[in-house]
Amino acid sequence: MRSQLFILLIFCCLSSCNNKPLPSNGVIATTSWTAAYAQAAGATNVTVLAPYEMVHPSEYELRPGDIGRLSKTNLIVYAGYEVMVNQIKAGLKIPEEKMIKIVTSYNFAEIEESVMLIAKRLGTEPTAIKNLKEIKQLLLKGRLDVQEKGLDKQPVLVHFFQESFARELGINPSMIFGPAPPEPKQILEMARTNAVLIIDNAHNPVGGSVKDILKNGDNKLLLNFPGLYQTRTIADVIRYNIDQLIAK
Repeated sequence: MRSQLFILLIFCCLSSCNNKPLPSNGVIATTSWTAAYAQAAGATNVTVLAPYEMVHPSEYELRPGDIGRLSKTNLIVYAGYEVMVNQIKAGLKIPEEKMIKIVTSYNFAEIEESVMLIAKRLGTEPTAIKNLKEIKQLLLKGRLDVQEKGLDKQPVLVHFFQESFARELGINPSMIFGPAPPEPKQILEMARTNAVLIIDNAHNPVGGSVKDILKNGDNKLLLNFPGLYQTRTIADVIRYNIDQLIAK
C-alpha cells in the first residue's frame, strides 16, 4: 500500500506540479550532512531535502515538492543510509550518472575523499582544497585541546556514531556503545570502565542509563548532522563538538 501511494504521488506531481528547475549548477543533497560536504566541495547552490531542524534527518521521506526538483537537477549527493534513497532510485528512476554516493564521517581522510569526489564532478577543486585545509586545521587544534585536557589518556565511552570524530581527535574509546540502547550486561561493563566522559550522539542519545551509574562521568551530546545550534557546515559541527568536549 505504501509503495502504491508513493507511485501515485510521483504521477500526480510530475503531471501537475509547477516546480521550476534548479539552475544548471544546482546540487540537491539528501540531508544537511551531505549538503555540508557539497558546500565544502565548492557547491554554491545547494538544496537540502531533509529540513535542517530535523533531529533524525536520515528518516526523512520525500514530499510532493521534492519530486520535480529531483527530476530536474544535475547532481544528487547522498550517503546511502537515508530512507529516501530507495524512493529516489526505485520510484523516480533517476539515472545513476546524476547521483553521487559519499561517505559521511569526521575522519579527515574520508572527509577529504568524499569532498574531492564531489569537487571533481563540479570542477571546483581549488575551493575544495581550501575548505579542506580549514577543516584539517580545526581537527588538529581539537586534538591539541583534547590532549591538554587529558582526554586522550582517560577512559571514555563513545557512541557508535561518534567514533570517527572521537578517534580523529585522539580519543581512544574504552568502549563503543549504541546505536541501540545498551542492555543491562553492557551497562555493567561500561560502568566498570570508570569512564570520566560519555560521548553520546545528539541525534539518538542512548547513554543516559550509563550516566546514572557513572556518577563522576560527564555526558556530552555531540552532533553529526549540521542544523542544531546554528550549525550549517562541517567546520561548524567540528567547532561545536570540540567546544562541548573541552567545556568545564
